Amino acid sequence: MPKLAGCQIFRREVGSGSCERPKKTLLIGEFETIGHSVTSLQDQLRNLCAQDGNCLGERSGESSNAQAQYLLALADELGFLIRSEFSWSEFHGSIPDELRGSEHVVDFNHTVGLVGKITIPPGFGLTPFLHQVETAHADPSSPKEFRDLIEFRIATPLEYLKRWSACNEVFGDDVRVASVILWEDGLVSICTIQPQYPGERADQRDICKYFKENGWQHIKDASGHEIFYHYAYQIMAIDAVGRNCFIDSQGIQPFDVILCSPDAELEKFLNIYPH
Repeated sequence: MPKLAGCQIFRREVGSGSCERPKKTLLIGEFETIGHSVTSLQDQLRNLCAQDGNCLGERSGESSNAQAQYLLALADELGFLIRSEFSWSEFHGSIPDELRGSEHVVDFNHTVGLVGKITIPPGFGLTPFLHQVETAHADPSSPKEFRDLIEFRIATPLEYLKRWSACNEVFGDDVRVASVILWEDGLVSICTIQPQYPGERADQRDICKYFKENGWQHIKDASGHEIFYHYAYQIMAIDAVGRNCFIDSQGIQPFDVILCSPDAELEKFLNIYPH
């Protein structure tokens, strides 16, 4: 990332304008140099969580809450915690609809070519999991049957940081953490900074070609997701579609594909390691 004196991301007028909630300017980031290493932050957070059973437990909700508290303490110690005067809902209401996604709200600084992303609480992005759904029957008296499908749940802070660390390593991206935000209502978000990539949406044929040429194996998924697996990295890529991959004269750049390490259930469902 270049040195960017006074670079601003997420400058918004927030508040109702009433005496109780006067309008103020909320600035999430203004930096001389952009961001902190996601890999370093991931390692530090994992070390803090290592001795806490709730932090690394099997229940993602409890784990996420515990990790978020350690993340706040760590960001405060390292100097990139933002304590917002406004609630998440007030801030979210200041963001145009076209800049709201399922995982983040986004902002652009076109002058320096940066994209800012703020996670939508209470989640820290999304990650796939195996979910049982009931099979529909025309005859309501038929016995209930269930089948497995891949769906998404909210990710924990560690899962989110691991995802972007993997994207930096595998895709040559340069995602960094700009700040951790404690909203007035107690919710927590991570703000990341990423290069703004030129180009247009890649079609699925070009995306498949890119992944296969770079050592990925296309994985069939009955749920209908576009999934690839890299056996050397032991990383799964899901949601590898045009809205998350741009193409220009230099080729394809994935910039919002979800990378994760599949658990045993996902490995078995996708037959990643055939017996």
